[in-house]
Amino acid sequence: MQSFSEKLKTAINSNLHFALFRKPNENEVNLYVQDDSLSANRFLFHSFDSKIEKVIYDEKPLKISVNEFHFNSELYLQNSPDFKPLHQQEYQDLIQKTIDAIQSDSVRKVVMSRLKVVENSDFNLLKSYSNLLNQHPSALVFLWHNPTQETWMGATPELLLSQEGREVKTVSLAATKVPENEWSAKEYDEQQIVTDFILNCFSDVQNVKVTGPETIQAGKFQHLKSYISGQIPLDYPMKNLLEKLHPTPALCGMPKNKAFDFIVQNEGYPREFYSGYIGIESQNGKDYFVNLRSAQIFADKIFMYVGGGITADSHPEKEWQETELKSGTILNALAN
Repeated sequence: MQSFSEKLKTAINSNLHFALFRKPNENEVNLYVQDDSLSANRFLFHSFDSKIEKVIYDEKPLKISVNEFHFNSELYLQNSPDFKPLHQQEYQDLIQKTIDAIQSDSVRKVVMSRLKVVENSDFNLLKSYSNLLNQHPSALVFLWHNPTQETWMGATPELLLSQEGREVKTVSLAATKVPENEWSAKEYDEQQIVTDFILNCFSDVQNVKVTGPETIQAGKFQHLKSYISGQIPLDYPMKNLLEKLHPTPALCGMPKNKAFDFIVQNEGYPREFYSGYIGIESQNGKDYFVNLRSAQIFADKIFMYVGGGITADSHPEKEWQETELKSGTILNALAN
């Protein structure tokens, strides 16, 4: 039987499409390499605008202990597109424009993001991925590598939806602060917007329960998190719930359609898979995570996607500083 190491090396040397992932609070790294099986084991990448969904099928995925994950092979990477990121004043002007729109319109929240671009100084991607595993034990830590198209890496703290039998679960995760600060009314309101949105999406779900919010740690940040669960009929299509939930107010805003239109018209770049979702499906269940705290890796540059929820009470400079801090998730993991 092929070992994890052999399978990964074959994928890299043959330029095959593969994904590595470790689920939150677990200690095994999973490897899916594209095959022709159309197996029930699927790892999928779904774009923010829902126009693109890419899937890896693997009939015989393998796993290895996090402690045994020590690889440093070079991956074949694409060159980056020509892109000029916003500097601080430009982003703060965009945030002020967003605040003005919220104050003068019926939109309550818009999630605005930007790209932070750094040079790829011969970083070793697999060693960097290993660092990310160790630095973020409670996140979904993933590496998606499609040699002829795109390569993404990230450590996302947010579950979008999970299903096992009749039971479905999700979380309402929003608001960001550093541990030394206290929560404000603005942040509690931001989190409640997400909770209310999810409960509306769960109109077909029975026996719905909500617990929280509580403060949770994700890297250097704290967030407000509530847990929401319920039951669905065995034949209920999960696609229905996913279409209702995505993109959530934590990724897009509220009301969803108005916030989405504002983002597309004003953000100035295509998000692609950032703030889309990542799916892990098997016969035993389905888990979907929001693609946050992630970066697209190129041969010459690294594009880090960072953003925050903007409400009428937001402050442009504070929002810039928050995105700078969030870029540390990837920056602090990069290894030569």
